[in-house]
Amino acid sequence: MRGLRAMLIAALIAILMPGALASATPVLADLPIPRTYPERAPSTDRFKTDDIRANETANANASEADCSARIWAACTYLGRAYERGEGRSENRPVAELLYRRACDAGDAMGCFRLGGLLRSTQRPDDLQIAATFYARACRLGTPEGCDAEADVVAESAQTELDPRAFGAQVRDRCQRGEDGACIVLAAFLLDRERSPAEQDEGRALIDRLCRAGVAEGCSKAFDHWDRLTTPDSTARMAEYAELGCVAGEASLCSARGRTELAEGRGAAERAAALVYFDRACGLDPYHCGQVDQLREEPALTAHCDGGDRAACIALGRSLADKTSPLADGPRALALLGSACNAGTAEVCEMAAELVVDQAHDCAGGKSAACDRVAGAISGGSPLSVAVSGAAARYAEECDRLQNYACRSLEGLAASDPAAPLMLASATFGPELTPEEAAEDARLEREEREREKAERRAQVCTTTTVEFEGVSYTDTFCYQGVRVVGKGFTVRPGETPWQALLWRPATWRRTTLSPQDRVLCGGSVIREGWVLTAAHCVNDKHMGGVSIQTGGHVIRLGLTKAFADEGFSYPIIATFRHPDYDPNGLAFDIALVQYDPRRGTRGSKALAPARVRLDPVPLAARRVEALPRVATYGWGLTAFQNGVIPDQLRGGRVKLRDAASCTTEIVSFADRKKRVTDPAQRFDGPIRRDSVLCADEGRGAEGGQACTGDSGGPLISYSDADKVPTLIGVVSGGVNCGTTGRPSRYIRVAHPRVQRWLRETLPPARSR
Repeated sequence: MRGLRAMLIAALIAILMPGALASATPVLADLPIPRTYPERAPSTDRFKTDDIRANETANANASEADCSARIWAACTYLGRAYERGEGRSENRPVAELLYRRACDAGDAMGCFRLGGLLRSTQRPDDLQIAATFYARACRLGTPEGCDAEADVVAESAQTELDPRAFGAQVRDRCQRGEDGACIVLAAFLLDRERSPAEQDEGRALIDRLCRAGVAEGCSKAFDHWDRLTTPDSTARMAEYAELGCVAGEASLCSARGRTELAEGRGAAERAAALVYFDRACGLDPYHCGQVDQLREEPALTAHCDGGDRAACIALGRSLADKTSPLADGPRALALLGSACNAGTAEVCEMAAELVVDQAHDCAGGKSAACDRVAGAISGGSPLSVAVSGAAARYAEECDRLQNYACRSLEGLAASDPAAPLMLASATFGPELTPEEAAEDARLEREEREREKAERRAQVCTTTTVEFEGVSYTDTFCYQGVRVVGKGFTVRPGETPWQALLWRPATWRRTTLSPQDRVLCGGSVIREGWVLTAAHCVNDKHMGGVSIQTGGHVIRLGLTKAFADEGFSYPIIATFRHPDYDPNGLAFDIALVQYDPRRGTRGSKALAPARVRLDPVPLAARRVEALPRVATYGWGLTAFQNGVIPDQLRGGRVKLRDAASCTTEIVSFADRKKRVTDPAQRFDGPIRRDSVLCADEGRGAEGGQACTGDSGGPLISYSDADKVPTLIGVVSGGVNCGTTGRPSRYIRVAHPRVQRWLRETLPPARSR
């Protein structure tokens, strides 16, 4: 990476200062032209109306004529049409050729889009070359180019280049008011390898940017001082958080509020902190929960001090929330541990998890934490029983090579002599020999090829475009599934947990049809929270925009997607599973937080309801024996020539056993890989156990999975109490079941999913 950064900076200098690098690191050859691009999901929306398609084709035709007349901006627009599949077949090699033509002629946006296209290959050489085109776009006057140039430099590692050559032109651009160039220069000068004088210059630069109201400059300054351990670091961070908050950066308002609380928890500090948290909430709804917690805490404390056990429990839950500005593990443990020992069994598990956190601190040498752990595990109290139960669960999960469980067990074992012994994993052992390292690399390559073959086996299409006498091909693969087959129409009120991720009415001045607006399904599992697929939280058909910022909404209480039905809620935040792998769709599961206080009602609506999450452990449930299982969605009714239905549909499915599921579709091979950080291990058994496979059920109401409507529920009605139970989240299908291979669902009961849900969801509030 050190060499890559050197070459990257060399490339930037070559653009900014021709001839300056006669003796510097050579720039890599910009070859081949055009590139061969990795498979990806297509950008174009396959469900556009005829009017939209006709308009895009007319615009592309006009751009082609203007491009032929040497109107270079039109060449850029035509390239975008090929890149996005708007009026032309989606084809990135042809888009690249057109962007190059426009960039060579001095069109700034052509250079910017060319940089983005090359960067998308994710190859280190192309990252370097993309930087040169971003720099050219910046120099030609496109602010987006300056920002992208800064991003690329920030992604790189160390360099040994003398900044004087690099800095001359960039400083000039910075002094002319190009904020992006200033950020680039500051990032370079603040590198840990730079001299103290150069770092001082970098600090002065971001200070000037921040004081001029550039929010990114404040963020860079805050992050820089956060990494330092000088006596004035805390004061500096508070200062830049203040300036950044004024500049409109919500996260810095929140950070500034936290610094006020760090001074104390009295009325004065609380009032001062609330000013900043209110500002953060106004800038970004994600931070509004912090305001609620802060305002509720004094009353809860007073009631708790007066003997109100419910208030103590509510306060303990709030303090146990690690994302809260009030987070206080020891105090939360004292409150919830006391409630647990007094007979409130439902808080014992959370209290036990807090003991585990204290055990980690104890293992790190904090004696007070050791005392708290000792008090919790002594005497046979309900809390000590809960801790023993947690330790037993962690031991079982650690034996299945689940690393978060091993880390938790390690902390307990360092504090509690009675803690179970964890199984030594592959992270222990001597350093790999060159031969062993080569064999590991070979196995990894084979696994990547298997995953690539699996993606190709889904729904892939290859476009071939003849451009100026040469044919260019490009391959795209659809991910996700829709309920297809015979299926059945869902009656109103039959699935009150069903959620719909709904696109905005317009996107970039284009009106979307109702069919276009269907993105993904989901399931309501708690007030304000929907469970869906991880690959749904960034909308591929809208350029990868986050559904949090793209104008998407959550719709509940409906069965007809195209009617004015149900409730619509703004999206506050999204949380993908930390082990999500977009290549193999491992742990393809995510939470979407919506604001239940800001919902709007259509002309009619059904009452939404939560669905129960599967409470049965993996080993205790034979999924292949479940007699009544169904999946739901507003999906294609057939693999080929299917339509998006208005009415919610369901399909009965038959689950396969784990071995058959692994053999037929999952292809998650074990990685016998030794790494330094246990958190980086990702073993085959873990991934396989996280997946359910379903075939089309028998009878007139059987259904299968097809392209598009991921995130929907897999529901079992098979438990003794007949309560609908969410056992899976729709993830991926292979040719909509037409190949005889099953569809894939992420298993909700998997311990790693359960752990993530506990850590991500806030404590449930009684109402």
